Amino acid sequence: MKQLYRKLASDVYYVGVDDHHTELFENLWKLPYGVSYNSYLIVDEKIALVETVKGPWADEWLDNIRELVNPAKIDYIILNHMEPDHTGALPDIARIAKNATLIYTPRASDMRKSFYDVDLNEKKVEDLEELSLGKKTLKFVHIPFVHWPETMATWIAEDGILFGCDAFGAFGALNGKHFDDEANMELVERESRRYVSVIITSYFKFVQNAIKKVKDLGLNIKIIAPSHGIIYRKNPNWIVSKYDEWSSPKLDKYCAIVYGTMYGYTHRLAMKLKKELLNLGVEVKIDNVSYSDIGDIITNTVRAGVIVIGAPTYDAFPFPRVWTYVNELQGKRFAPRPVGFFGTFGWGGGALEKLQKMAEEMKWEVLEPIVKVRGRPSKEETEMVKRLAEAIASKLS
Repeated sequence: MKQLYRKLASDVYYVGVDDHHTELFENLWKLPYGVSYNSYLIVDEKIALVETVKGPWADEWLDNIRELVNPAKIDYIILNHMEPDHTGALPDIARIAKNATLIYTPRASDMRKSFYDVDLNEKKVEDLEELSLGKKTLKFVHIPFVHWPETMATWIAEDGILFGCDAFGAFGALNGKHFDDEANMELVERESRRYVSVIITSYFKFVQNAIKKVKDLGLNIKIIAPSHGIIYRKNPNWIVSKYDEWSSPKLDKYCAIVYGTMYGYTHRLAMKLKKELLNLGVEVKIDNVSYSDIGDIITNTVRAGVIVIGAPTYDAFPFPRVWTYVNELQGKRFAPRPVGFFGTFGWGGGALEKLQKMAEEMKWEVLEPIVKVRGRPSKEETEMVKRLAEAIASKLS
């Protein structure tokens, strides 16, 4: 019979599950390669379980645990993060491991009580508090807002394992290839970056704080075991450096164009702007909101040194899917940067005025000229596109 677990180190095991059923993570973000819910078991004089899984996968997860121990003998259930994709199976394990103690940060306690009615003792651990299991000692490192306020990571010094929670996570089911020396790292990088962009963008400064904290603690990390995605045992520093790069306040030197179009007029402006930028040697990423996935658009724009938004007017507002993107941009608190606008209208206009007002409220620099075209662009308006391209190139030089 094939083992349902993987060994990380002596008496430390992966017991998580793959999810190929859910199509949208958080009912928002596409999962073309599925997702994993990673859970870990430490079998020492005391038995500790690090995280649970999403509720519908509880039976499969419990079977994985039973391959190693009787789950009734678990002493500690460590909840690094209270989000239900990490804790959904807590009621299931609580009915079996009736003598277990819940371990989490003080801020997690009220969350747990609001989410789940389980009759288990709790232990609220302070930052850097330690817990001995026998031969192994756990240290709990608070990493608030990565990406909820109650979040912590768990560290085993004896094995050099950091259970990073959502830090260093990725989309993508594991399909039996649980480690970085087994996985397609090109796919891992793409799905890690998309995960960071759509899940953690609002909290980039906290990611930077967490990375600095881990480095300052001088942890000799040999394995990074996140709550989603592959486990890094060959080169754990690779994912740390990638998260550092992707959350850096220093933006990249490329322009992202995001536009919507109904009948092709705004599309032609977008293509004209792209051509002018390429002629000036500017790297361009471009997305049509009607065909590009919103998660991909966020990923393509979050690091852009300049964003340009193009929209036709629709009922006196920007084209609806452009407006959706703009709301995500605001909600995810994109770092301020120069922004350009172009668009078309048939009779009344209104889209670009609302977009400009949004940018000014966010204290973004609005580049001139704003290219506003009724129907087809005139010769003068075509020249404005060229001037906008020059303004963008000067910001990225």
